[in-house]
Amino acid sequence: MRRMKVGIVTPYSWSHPGGVNEHIKGLYRKLREFGHTARIIAPVSGKSAPEAGLQVDPEDLLFVGRTFPVPANASTANIAFGPGIAGRMGSILEDEGFDLLHLHEPLIPSVSMIALLKSPCANVATFHAAREAGSAGYRLARPLLTRFLQRVDGRIAVSTSAYALANRYFPGLYRIVPNGVDTGIYSPQVEPRPELSEGETVLFVGRFEPRKGLPVLLEAWPSILAQRPAARLVVVGSGSGGDPFACLEKRELASVVRCGRIPDGDMPSYYRSASLLVSPAMGRESFGIVLVEAMAAGTPVVASDIPGYRDVLGESGAGVLFPRGDSAALAEVVARLLAEAETRAAMGRAARARAERFSWDSVARQVEEVYISALEAAARRGAHGR
Repeated sequence: MRRMKVGIVTPYSWSHPGGVNEHIKGLYRKLREFGHTARIIAPVSGKSAPEAGLQVDPEDLLFVGRTFPVPANASTANIAFGPGIAGRMGSILEDEGFDLLHLHEPLIPSVSMIALLKSPCANVATFHAAREAGSAGYRLARPLLTRFLQRVDGRIAVSTSAYALANRYFPGLYRIVPNGVDTGIYSPQVEPRPELSEGETVLFVGRFEPRKGLPVLLEAWPSILAQRPAARLVVVGSGSGGDPFACLEKRELASVVRCGRIPDGDMPSYYRSASLLVSPAMGRESFGIVLVEAMAAGTPVVASDIPGYRDVLGESGAGVLFPRGDSAALAEVVARLLAEAETRAAMGRAARARAERFSWDSVARQVEEVYISALEAAARRGAHGR
């Protein structure tokens, strides 16, 4: 197997947690384990770069500039664009001499798009976004973006939902390769957190924004408590723009544990401590990495019935889907499962088995196959790496 030097480019601020950057961390680690050289090119928020943490060697993080917030996909994306970014990107690409750039979401105005335009080597693009109603931006900019895609030598979509959006506007050959999870780090063998593992614990992980659906869960919570008075809701995440918990009465608030943002290394123990993970997202989720992380830990899932989540769960028996936005249905499902320990145990075993499909050992090998094909295509196109 040829050893490659790969630059992995994210459009999103490395300072903010999110599914795309978590995917990149996992891919980076596995590529290095396979013997490749990998570096991550990313923008950051604020005046100083964040600590790399244990997951990424600081020398392999190449920062290109500061981000600004942009409303996008019913959320807020922290991205960077402009002449200064382009100059920094050009210097990085000249200095590093990559064999291949792996560009995440290269068709939005961002660091990834700039890298694609300046790239002298093979290029692989991964498409993460899913929008059931389509994309006005893609539709309007399709003639220009189609020309950009001529520089892409391999296309990946992380799910059938992501494929449906990308292929709708930019038909072509895509390989569906899911997001990955480290099934060693996220495992039923992880010790649960003593303060959270007693009794019935419902876990929510996500940003406090309408797209993630926390208000739906909070609307359901009084009904869940009425049926399971000892239940506890653990909320991991943060956000701005008001207090989402204001809808709860004082006695209901007493059953809620608000954890804020927590270190990545603590997440496996939170999943392991939960009776159920609830993800009531309202849509535009191409995959749902929190579902897979919970499943790898052997934790059953209750999730909105949206295409990206259906892709993850399949017919595995690892979770239950409820109608999107239906707080009454959510309350009924959660209360029932909290009362059925044996059912949850069986779902947890099915969840772990299903999660093996998304292990990084499998996912990274599939990505590596796309890289090899892309290098061959780039050679025909006349691109040159090192």
